[in-house]
Amino acid sequence: MSDADEAVLSLYKEVWQWKLVESPELASFCGFHAYDDRWDDISEEAYLRREQCIRNFLKKAEGIDVSSCSKDVTLNYELLIDDLRSYLKGTQFKSYLMPINFIEGIHNDCNLTISYMKFNTEENFNTYISRLKKLPQRIEQVTQALKRGVQCGVVMSHYSVYRVPSLIDDILNSQPDKLGLLKPFSTEHPLMTPSRLDAFQVQAKHIVTTKVFEALKALKTYLTEEYFKHVRPKEGICCLENGEKWYQQCLDFHLSLSMTPQEVHDVGLKEIARIQEKVLKVGKEENLGETLEDIRDTIHTKQGGYFKTSDEVLEFVKDLCFCQIKPKLVDMFYDLPNIPLIIKPVPEFLKNVPAGFYLNGTPDGSREGSYCINTHNPASCFPFQLPALSLHEAEPGHHLQSIYILGSSTLPELRKFAEESKYYLAPGKFALKTAYVEGWGLYAEGLGDEMNMYENKLDLIGRYSYEVFRAARLVVDTGIHALGWSKEQGVKYLVQNTLASEAGAEKEVERYITWPGQACAYKIGELKIWELRRKAEAKLGAKFNLKEFHHRVLANGSLPLHVLESIIDKYIAEFQES
Repeated sequence: MSDADEAVLSLYKEVWQWKLVESPELASFCGFHAYDDRWDDISEEAYLRREQCIRNFLKKAEGIDVSSCSKDVTLNYELLIDDLRSYLKGTQFKSYLMPINFIEGIHNDCNLTISYMKFNTEENFNTYISRLKKLPQRIEQVTQALKRGVQCGVVMSHYSVYRVPSLIDDILNSQPDKLGLLKPFSTEHPLMTPSRLDAFQVQAKHIVTTKVFEALKALKTYLTEEYFKHVRPKEGICCLENGEKWYQQCLDFHLSLSMTPQEVHDVGLKEIARIQEKVLKVGKEENLGETLEDIRDTIHTKQGGYFKTSDEVLEFVKDLCFCQIKPKLVDMFYDLPNIPLIIKPVPEFLKNVPAGFYLNGTPDGSREGSYCINTHNPASCFPFQLPALSLHEAEPGHHLQSIYILGSSTLPELRKFAEESKYYLAPGKFALKTAYVEGWGLYAEGLGDEMNMYENKLDLIGRYSYEVFRAARLVVDTGIHALGWSKEQGVKYLVQNTLASEAGAEKEVERYITWPGQACAYKIGELKIWELRRKAEAKLGAKFNLKEFHHRVLANGSLPLHVLESIIDKYIAEFQES
């Protein structure tokens, strides 16, 4: 290993350790528990200090001569430089002044962070109590950030925050044994004596129901009595100062490609027309109706109330994942990691999330990767959508994507772990590689065709219903943030052009308002992966190997799309010469 190789890898370790110290919440999520006694500092002073640290890291990186570096280390270097520069491009917009919304914020994040902690020993519980004691200050920082945002004109839309007071009320009105913050006491702890466990429970309950609740009440009061007077006049970020530039940076951040809002919008229109044609064709063949609305209503009538209990939904999904999908993966992938998938219900405090999501596991196996299904209203779970959802969230989607690199001995830790929270910080944070991550999930839904997962025509419509929705996101997201659309225009467009209900469309559009550009990543990323696959198939002909292609896409972890394209181009050239 050359001196330059060592310099790059040493810098990677330095940045990674710095990230863990700066974000104890991220550290807990990743399974590193040295900082479990504290929360992230989200004060403006902390963000300005971090920005200067990033500048120092970038200066150090740019001072390394990588001409003698190995191929793998050169890629590490290019990705680190890309991350640091992207971070600095985004900090000018001060997104950290909008730290709470109906999707994310301390009211939800605190429960998740507690769930990532270890609870085996008395020391673990002491650490937990220490973290709980600091939670009121963390909540107060949210209030202070919102106040600073009002002063700076960095404010959210009404539709991003109007639900938050009622979400806080849900916490304040909960029975203590239902609170996520007190969840550690709902399970057995064989290494703890009952008396010590009871003592910790009494202490924790007192902290939560007094100091934590007081801070939440103060946050709610500020939102309702002051902040709501200052929300931005229009839904889109374009109405803020430098809003047009801000939105472009959000697209650059999430897509990792150079595309203008209009280009993204036009891709969406083209994709919607293509997918709608397929939906209408199958709908007509199956006598489901002549219009999207007819097809949606017919399927909902047929399948509404199919599931009576949460357990029925879980068993249906487990059969899909373990009995129908998993045996077929060997035909498309080699070196499949033997890391199990857990399928479980979405926790109570996240009952308002969509149909399902994936939660990464940790390298040491202390937390396994989980496909979480929203079973809180079983009657509203429709079987026709579950094959596509499961392909996306479990295997070969996000679970396989995650575990493919989790045990890697060559990738630096910084590249193994994606940041799973604080989307509101975009574009002023380390890159999420959203288009790669979510593009793979949508591509995995498409692989279901080749796995014969959609032989039932209703399931095929379920696949198309998700795909057309991702295409419509391109139109609505850009419509709101670049073209001045209202929420009502966005909802109307989704209802008329997808299989979404009006209630579902409303929540989706509020999400697009809250996370500018994020929803565009799914379809753009999927299209790029298919484009690269078609290119490889065309240029390699009989030499094309699907397992090898998938290995090249997955083996390097999350990547900007332009870097993924470079990797696939090198793979094509390598096999053409062999």
